[in-house]
Amino acid sequence: MNVRSLLFLLLISPLLPDLGAQDGFTDQTRALYILDISKYVTFDESIREDEEFTISILSENLDLYWELENLAKTRKTVQDRPIRILVNPDLKELTPGHVVYVNKEEGFRIAAVLERISGKHTLLISEGYPFRSSMINFVVIDGEPRFEANEELMRQEGLFVNELFLAQAVKTREDWEALYERTEEELEKEKIITEQQSRLISMQQEQIEDQQDIIAEQQEIITEQQGLIRTNEEILSSLRSEIVVREQEITEQSRIMRIQEDEMAEQANVIARQTDEVTAQRQVLEQQAGEIASKEQSIAEKELKIEQQDRSLVLQAEAIQKQRIIIYASVMTLLLLTGLVYFIWKNYQNKKKANLLLKAQRDQIAYQKKHITDSINYAKKIQTAILPSMELFSEKLDHFVLFKPRDIVSGDFYWVEEVDQHWVIIAADCTGHGVPGAFMSMLGVSLLNEIVRVKKIIQPDQILNVLREKIIIALKQKKDSRIMDGMDMAVCTLDLGSGALLFSGAMNPLYHLTNGTVNQVKADNMPVAIHESMAPFTLHEVKLNAGDTFYTFSDGFIDQFGGPLQKKYMAKNFRKYLLSIQDQSMIEQGKLLDREFENYRKEMEQVDDVLVIGVRFRESREGYPNSSPSK
Repeated sequence: MNVRSLLFLLLISPLLPDLGAQDGFTDQTRALYILDISKYVTFDESIREDEEFTISILSENLDLYWELENLAKTRKTVQDRPIRILVNPDLKELTPGHVVYVNKEEGFRIAAVLERISGKHTLLISEGYPFRSSMINFVVIDGEPRFEANEELMRQEGLFVNELFLAQAVKTREDWEALYERTEEELEKEKIITEQQSRLISMQQEQIEDQQDIIAEQQEIITEQQGLIRTNEEILSSLRSEIVVREQEITEQSRIMRIQEDEMAEQANVIARQTDEVTAQRQVLEQQAGEIASKEQSIAEKELKIEQQDRSLVLQAEAIQKQRIIIYASVMTLLLLTGLVYFIWKNYQNKKKANLLLKAQRDQIAYQKKHITDSINYAKKIQTAILPSMELFSEKLDHFVLFKPRDIVSGDFYWVEEVDQHWVIIAADCTGHGVPGAFMSMLGVSLLNEIVRVKKIIQPDQILNVLREKIIIALKQKKDSRIMDGMDMAVCTLDLGSGALLFSGAMNPLYHLTNGTVNQVKADNMPVAIHESMAPFTLHEVKLNAGDTFYTFSDGFIDQFGGPLQKKYMAKNFRKYLLSIQDQSMIEQGKLLDREFENYRKEMEQVDDVLVIGVRFRESREGYPNSSPSK
C-alpha cells in the first residue's frame, strides 16, 4: 500500500456508517403497523353501518399513502370491510374515518387533532409525540420500532384492545423516560464521535502539512500527485459539510428537547391548577358541612316547637272537651225539665208495653252482638291460620315478634318464608284496623304466597313492585278512583351465610343497630297501592356484623298517645329505647317493649294495631337461644 492510499483511508474511515444498525420506522413498517393495529382494536357499534374501513393520513407527503395502498391490495379488508386510504394535508379538511395517522414532523398539534376527531369513535395513531398524549404513539427503542398505548383516551371514544396487544406496548412513564435517556446517551455518543472526528481531522491536517513538506522536497512526486491531492481536498470539504450537517442535527434535537421541557413545565402548571381546584372544592365542602350543621340545629328547634304545640293542643282539647260536656249537660237538663211533665204520665201508660218491647229488642241486640262477635272471633281464627307461626324461624335466629291488635282482628300482619337459604321477613300495616284491615291483610298474605312461594321472587323491591300491581288489579284502583286502600310495608331478605340484608320499604323504615348507634334505612314515600307517585321501589343493602340487630314495625307503637302529657310516643323515643335494651336477649327485648307500651299508654285507648319484629344476627347458627314471640 503506497502513501496516497493510506492517507485516503485515514480520511474517510471515521465517517463509514454502522452497517449493522436498525433504521427504526420506514413507510413500509408504518403501513404494516397501522393495518395490524386496526385489526386488533374493537370499534364502537356504529362501525356496522359503514361499508368501508377508512384510514386518513394527515400529511402532504404521498409515500406512506402508496405503501398503504399497495398493502391494502394484499390485505383487502380490515374489520371485514374494504380498505379506503385518504390523504389530508389540512387538519380542517380532515375526514376522521376509523383511523387517523399523524407524524409530529408534519407540525400538527396533537391536542388539535384529538379535538377534531372527538366523538367520532376514531383511533388516533401518531409518531414522535410526548408520552400519553395520543391513543397509539410510535417510538423507536434500541433501533427497533415500538409503540405506546393510552387505554384511557381509547375508552373515551368507545375503543378497546385486548391484553395481548397491550403487552407489546410501552406502558409506563418509566419506560418512556428510559427511552429518552437512551436517546440522550446516543446524542452524547454522537458528540464524542464528532469531537474524535474533529481531532482526527486536525491530525490529518498535520499529516497533510508534513506531506506538503515532503512534496516541497519531492517536486516531481507533487507534480504527479496533484490530481490526487485535489481529490483529497474535495473529500475533506465533503467531510466538513457532513460535520456541519451533524451539528445542525444536534442543534435540532436540542431544540426538540427544549420544546419537551416546555411541555413538561406546562403539565406542571396544569397539575398546580388542579391542586388549587381541589383545595377550593375542599373549602366548599367544609362550608356545606357548616350549613348542614346549622340546618340540623334548626330542625331540632322546630321539633321542640312541634312538641310544645302538641302539648298545647292536648291541653286545648281537654278544655274543649270539658266545655262540650257542660253545654251538653245544660241542654239535656233543659230538655228533660221541659218534657218531664209530659213523659211522666205518658211513660206510665206505656210502661208495660215499653218493657215488653225493650226486652224483645234487648234479646235481639244480644243475639246480634253474639253473632257478630262469633263471626269476628272466627275471622280471627282464619287470620291467625293464614299468618305464619309466631315462632317464625326461632331455630335459625335470635328474634321476637310483638303483635298487639287493637281489635279482635288486626290490619297489621307479619309474614316470613325461606327460599333457597334466604329468609324473606315482612311487616305490613294495612289501611284501617279491625275487620276492614283484616280483609286487606288476608289479601296481602294471599298475594305474598303467590309472589314468593310460587314465583320465587325474593328481592325486596321486586316483591313490592309486583304486590302493588296485583293490589291495584284486585281493588280495581285508578288514578281518579276513590278507592285508595293499600298497605305500608317493610320487606327484608336475609342471607344467613354472608350476613347480607336487602331492604325495601313502602312508608315503613328499617332500624339497624350496630356498635351502639341506630342507622335508619329510609323507606320510599309511597304505599303499596295506587298513588300519585308510581316509581319503582328502592333497594337498599346492609352488611350485618355478628351481634347486630335490626327492627321492622308498623306505626302503631310510635303513634300511641300516653305519658304525663298524653302525646304520641314518637320515633326518636322508640330509637332511644331500642338502644337502651341492646344488652338484653331478643325474647327479653320483646317483653320490655310490651311493658314500655302498656306503661306509656296506661288508661288511654290503644289507637292502632301494633307490630314490631326484632332480629339479632349471629355468624354461626350454633348456640342460639330458643326464641318465642312476645305477646
